[in-house]
Amino acid sequence: MLDLQNIAVVDNHCHPILLEQQMDVLRFRSYFTEATHPDFAQKHVHHTVYYVWLLRQLSTIYACPPVEEEVLAARNRFQGTALLAHLVGAANIDTLILDIGHPLPEQCFSPQAIQQAAGCRTAHMLRLETLMERLVIEHSEFDTVVELFKQALQDLRGQGYCALKSIAAYRCGLEIREWSKDEAVVAFGEARQIVQRQGTLRLVQKPLIDYLLHCAFRQAAQQHMPIQFHTGYGDSDTDMRLGNPLHLRAVLEVSDYQTMPIILLHESYPYSQLGAYLAAIYPHVYFDLSYMIPMVEKLEMCAFTRQALSVAPASKLMYSSDGIHVPEMYWAGAVRGRAIIGQVLQEMIAADEIDQEQAYLFARLILRENACAVYKF
Repeated sequence: MLDLQNIAVVDNHCHPILLEQQMDVLRFRSYFTEATHPDFAQKHVHHTVYYVWLLRQLSTIYACPPVEEEVLAARNRFQGTALLAHLVGAANIDTLILDIGHPLPEQCFSPQAIQQAAGCRTAHMLRLETLMERLVIEHSEFDTVVELFKQALQDLRGQGYCALKSIAAYRCGLEIREWSKDEAVVAFGEARQIVQRQGTLRLVQKPLIDYLLHCAFRQAAQQHMPIQFHTGYGDSDTDMRLGNPLHLRAVLEVSDYQTMPIILLHESYPYSQLGAYLAAIYPHVYFDLSYMIPMVEKLEMCAFTRQALSVAPASKLMYSSDGIHVPEMYWAGAVRGRAIIGQVLQEMIAADEIDQEQAYLFARLILRENACAVYKF
């Protein structure tokens, strides 16, 4: 297996970690499943291959036996900032690109606090549906919401953002259509009725989301601003049928949008070959390889890595962890990602597909250089 330890990774997609890092067993387990029912933390997570592997690996970094209670006791001796510094340093992480829309910012370390504690660079993106929800809650007029939405997307880099992100796949699917203003207004009225009844909003009205997304695409294309799309595997509230990246074809075909780099997150799992195909034929599409979430075991990660490299150019692939809640995810993603990319590239050397020099070039592209180019670091 190629040794990629000296390549400092750019984690192209992750989230802030929680301020409160003292964990009991059930709380810690709950972060390593996308299922929300309490049965999973109580009965099932500790029987997953990924979690068993994680405990064994954490026992080495915490110098303790590979027993769940021992690992938790060892990690709980650290304060949050010390835990961040320990794990990010051990993982040789150069940059964390953070979606600050989830979890709630008041519960988390800020990007600045993470950077200071961990000693790595941080950058952050703007989560579009979170912005939409806030504006719909705060304003009762459709035209006001649209105007304020467009204003919020002006000079994005000047505001400190390196990318946009959409979770339309969670809410109404990736077949993002063109809707008339009248249709969007009707959907806006439905959303406002929910706000008036409940005081909160989880925006799912497709004509409104799609209408505002096209406003965002026009702004992003003018500014050459990347946009990440959640695709495939996700929280239990997503309809996986609607997360197939092929649904994005209508957006990908718009010539005016092709100055907007598009990153398909989570290797579109289980649609990995399809996402890699889109990266192989559209010049502005990139394919994210996530090594923490989805939480699958090594052979499955090798399979989607092999599929991606078999279909798409290495210059179109980017590493991420999708780490969230606990800093162990940043660390585990980097450890797992380097090992699997190294193994797959070594297999390709053995098959006489590439040589060692090309393999190391591909590894550098995936682990850091593509992200640096796309996000203009």
